[in-house]
Amino acid sequence: MRLLIAGFLLFPLLLNAQFQLGWRTDTYAGINSALVNPAAPGRTPYSWDLNLGEVSTFLANNYGYLRETSITQLLRNRDKDLDVFFARDLPSDLNPSDDVLVYDYFENNSYYGQQLNSILGPSFSVRLAPQTRIGVFTRWQTLFSGKGLDEDLGFYQWDAIPSQQVFTLDKFRGAAASWTEVGLNISQSIFTNNGELILGLSARRLWGQRAGYLISEEDFSLSKLPNTIGLEGTDFSLEAGFTSNAANDDDFTDSPGRGWAADIGLIYRIDLGDDFYRWEFGAAVLDIGSLLFKESELHRFNSDQLATTLTDSYNNLDTEQGFSQAAAQLSEDVFGDNSISRVSDEFNLRLPTTISLQATYAFTEWAKVEANVLAGIAPGGASLTRNTTLALTPRIDRHWWGIGMPVSLYAMNDLRVGLAARLGPLFIGTDQLGAFTNSKQLSGGDFYVGVKFFPLGLNRNGSKKNKKRGRRRGGKDVECYKF
Repeated sequence: MRLLIAGFLLFPLLLNAQFQLGWRTDTYAGINSALVNPAAPGRTPYSWDLNLGEVSTFLANNYGYLRETSITQLLRNRDKDLDVFFARDLPSDLNPSDDVLVYDYFENNSYYGQQLNSILGPSFSVRLAPQTRIGVFTRWQTLFSGKGLDEDLGFYQWDAIPSQQVFTLDKFRGAAASWTEVGLNISQSIFTNNGELILGLSARRLWGQRAGYLISEEDFSLSKLPNTIGLEGTDFSLEAGFTSNAANDDDFTDSPGRGWAADIGLIYRIDLGDDFYRWEFGAAVLDIGSLLFKESELHRFNSDQLATTLTDSYNNLDTEQGFSQAAAQLSEDVFGDNSISRVSDEFNLRLPTTISLQATYAFTEWAKVEANVLAGIAPGGASLTRNTTLALTPRIDRHWWGIGMPVSLYAMNDLRVGLAARLGPLFIGTDQLGAFTNSKQLSGGDFYVGVKFFPLGLNRNGSKKNKKRGRRRGGKDVECYKF
């Protein structure tokens, strides 16, 4: 029981919330906001900010779930010896008051899963000149992403398919990777006649620790053999790549991957003459880049002939050599030779490139509402991916405290309400508050917490708000900076 609860908690609680929209869109987020738009640190009122540490976690899937529970309940029951049941196998004489954990599966037209893990290490930004800000951030993260999994692979749908009935699987892809990175962020303000344009760039150096992916480039035919002894397939085109250490869960010291990445963005702020910018519009492209992994294996399995795989051949694979042995066995099944499928000792894995759009309306200098669209771009080939998120976040941003409540639509079908709070150097939040209350179908969750430092006061004549804006309404010149 403890292992099951621990396994579920490791998905959402020990691991990057998707985008932390309640926190990273905060005016005072500083260098942390660069991860949503690299231009965003340029609007920070502080002359400097230092992120001491941030731990964040995210899990979402539409394949399986736990019934009538919450993350809070799982934490309370982590030391209890609870009975675990598959929903279809629940005893008829079960007492509702009994402590049990019940799991079940969704029935959908297509399936996805996404898990992000992140630690944002020591990071900072500082204003070098009235219009120029520079920062450095360090981060470790892992990402698993899979989407487009055919409906026939759902638990109930798969179970209902008769043996030796041919069916078609749609093309799909899944990938996972972990890496560390160091990023340099630069934002530059340019004042216009009616506002301010902020341009931002983050350049990142990446060190990949481990990775793996599987993609099906074409739809193909499949059938189940009787008594679940195996599968038969034809007209398939599969590609798989994985690092040699991918199956080793303990060793994260190897770094067989190297890569570069960039984020580019801009924010346009319009000043309506009330001593603050009434409107802000932003756009960014995040995670442009890739990782090249060596000490790896790249396999391709292509056949227009019928190929058979037997379950027993894959049941006793060595844990640490599982991926390599599985690929060799599949090569034997498809080509009659366990080495033909291996075509390279390295592979390239693209990052989950994302379009980020923002629009903010400020009612006062500190009360505002922000709309965000974060859409994952889905290039072909080996690539990590992200699902699209739409969000609307009302918020209050003050010097020493702030609060935001993002209402988001994840993957265009999962409506969520979150809550984020900042008090002094501490910030904490979630984009899925419902996962911590009793949920009929608990299929994920997210949480983040961190500590950062900033100036105790704000310079009202400079740091709090840039005074040089060209011309305000009515054409009156605004006083320039004084040094």
